[in-house]
Amino acid sequence: MTGRSYRSLLALTSCLKGNPPADVDWEHVIALANESLTVSSLALAARKYAGDVPEDVRRYLSLIYDRNAERNRRLLAQLTEAVHCLNRIGVEPVLMKGAAILVGQKPDEIGARMLTDIDILVRPADMASSIGALQDIGYEIRLAAGSGSWPGNPKFHLPAVLERPTDAGSIDLQCRPKGPASFSDIEWLYGHSRRIALDGGDVCVPSPFAQIVFLILHDQFQDGDYWRGLIDLRHLLDLSKLAASDSVDWEHLMSLFARGYERHAVETQILTADTLFGIGGASGLSAGKLPRLQLQRRRCQLGRDYLVVPLTVFTLLTEIAHYPSWDRYGGAPYPSRRQEAKRKIRELRRIFRSRPSGKI
Repeated sequence: MTGRSYRSLLALTSCLKGNPPADVDWEHVIALANESLTVSSLALAARKYAGDVPEDVRRYLSLIYDRNAERNRRLLAQLTEAVHCLNRIGVEPVLMKGAAILVGQKPDEIGARMLTDIDILVRPADMASSIGALQDIGYEIRLAAGSGSWPGNPKFHLPAVLERPTDAGSIDLQCRPKGPASFSDIEWLYGHSRRIALDGGDVCVPSPFAQIVFLILHDQFQDGDYWRGLIDLRHLLDLSKLAASDSVDWEHLMSLFARGYERHAVETQILTADTLFGIGGASGLSAGKLPRLQLQRRRCQLGRDYLVVPLTVFTLLTEIAHYPSWDRYGGAPYPSRRQEAKRKIRELRRIFRSRPSGKI
């Protein structure tokens, strides 16, 4: 049974915040938590109100949490090994998304966050040597386009996915995020990070502000959630917790993005996070009409898959004036018109692909 409805979403977010509704439908909440990959976070939150949770639900959540905690311990050991491997060749990586959250988890909360992979960023000049070093400790390349593979910009290397059969997850190695060209300089990320020791290795963990920026880049631009009206609840929960851990200057964050499509996509994500979880200071943002319309679109579309295609087309049309900014690779065109045309067609087709795991 699916729990994909706005009512179930509000019930789930209330449970995640520690305030379960009196009439909560646990079957729908659990279904949506599983679909959105937030069930282990729900398990941790439910400890605060365990007396109000049915026994069978408590047992299920406890089982999920324990299994995810064990997986995360394996991922942490795998990450530590990878960091040591990269340090040996003089590379100090930056951790992103779930990996950054994992190293900051308290021991008794290590099972709270589900990770699909380990996200590591290095400088563009270090991509080839980093891939080689990881191969030397048994990793195999599952996906990599090679040196100078970034569409329209040979300076960058597309992400490489590396894995070993015995590991809990793969490593997603990147040298810049997909999204606006203004974020192509990874030194911004290094400048907004702090160095920590990871079992004797050195690794950089971005500030809460930088992590929020990169979560928005990942969902709204790389995954195209803005176009498709999708919600990544796991990342919105991360965003709300990061915002609660530090004072975020939302106006400054908005200023990092160009007016038009970029800012509309960012405002939509901030509005969604604030509506579902409440994030300090975000309520004062004067969001425009399009972001507020996109927020309502997300609410209306949830659980009504037949609306996805027409509303995606509508969104594309509302942003047609910003067409040159749509490119998730930063707008640098191929020198060949034929290559560039093929890329544009491929990107448009990608917008209409099936809903990825974890998105609702």
